Amino acid sequence: MDVHNVFLHGDLQEEKYMKLPLGFRSGISSKVCRLHKSLYGLKQAPWCWFAKFISALKHYGFTKSASNHSLFTLQRKNVQLHVLVYVDDLVISNNDDVAIKAFKTYLCACFHMKDLGPMKYFLGIEMAHNSTRIFLCQRKYAILYLK
Repeated sequence: MDVHNVFLHGDLQEEKYMKLPLGFRSGISSKVCRLHKSLYGLKQAPWCWFAKFISALKHYGFTKSASNHSLFTLQRKNVQLHVLVYVDDLVISNNDDVAIKAFKTYLCACFHMKDLGPMKYFLGIEMAHNSTRIFLCQRKYAILYLK
C-alpha cells in the first residue's frame, strides 16, 4: 500500500505559523498562516504522520513490536496480520484474505491510500513467489552499485 501525500495527514500538536504563500494577496503584509496540519518541509511532519498512523493501527487492535518500531502485529483468533511501515509505503502480510480486505478498507477510510497489489519491489529488493516459496533478489542493486 502507498499513502498519498503522507505528511499532510499529520495533525500538529503545537502552534506553528508560516509566512503567506507566494502569490497570496493580502492588504496587511504582517499576516501569517496558522497551521493545523503538518506540511512537507516541517521538521515535525514525519513524527506527526507516524503518530497518527500508530493511533489508527492501535484503534484497529495492532500492537507495536518492541524490537522494530516500524512493525505492527494483530492477532485475533486464527487471524494474523503484520504491517511493516517505511515512510509512506506499507507491506502487509496475512494468513486470511477476508481479514486483509477488511483491514485495507479500514486504512483507506483513515488515509488516502493506493493498493499496489502483490509486492514486487520493496526498498530495492525484488520479490517473487509461488505457492510454496518467496524469492528475494537484489540484482538491480548489485548491478548499479558493484560496477
